Amino acid sequence: MKIGLDKTKIIKTAARLADEKGINNISLKVLSTELGIKSPSLYKHFNGGLEELNKELMLYGWRSLECDITKAAIGKAKDDAIKEMCYAYRNFVMKHKGLFEAMEWYNMYQSEEHLQATKGTVTVLFQVLEAYGLTDEQKVHIVRFIRGFLQGFLSIECHGGYGNPVPLDDTFDYALNTILRGISDLHKGDAE
Repeated sequence: MKIGLDKTKIIKTAARLADEKGINNISLKVLSTELGIKSPSLYKHFNGGLEELNKELMLYGWRSLECDITKAAIGKAKDDAIKEMCYAYRNFVMKHKGLFEAMEWYNMYQSEEHLQATKGTVTVLFQVLEAYGLTDEQKVHIVRFIRGFLQGFLSIECHGGYGNPVPLDDTFDYALNTILRGISDLHKGDAE
């Protein structure tokens, strides 16, 4: 094992390679070559092989995204906070397309470890939604809707699926403003 090589460094290297080559092009052999070690050495850190590495990449991605989203929301409230969080999410994905692929199909309730990795991202959004005076059930629906919008829009964007010449930034803003109007309408409807 190479001196100074730990699990964190391995995961960060794998994340960089995933962004450069795509998550489906990362193998233990590719990773070990990049690290300058023999691939069996990786099993000392990842007993479950590639499957365990992919899980670790997913968890690392969600923790990294949480940092970006939290920073974006600091000092903002309501619509401004949601907008900044969504822009931060999009910026993260555009910088980390391979890592995003590893993150896409997570289930936060699969294990305590999964829950902890994604909890911060969800918690920040729930905290922002507190200012709207919504019910807990409405907040769950909105969090799911925002996740679906972001994940769907960005997955299609990452794969070049939008061919129309209308600028994607305009579409993203339009969709986001529509979501915010819907949240506002919910809040107004409850106040009446």
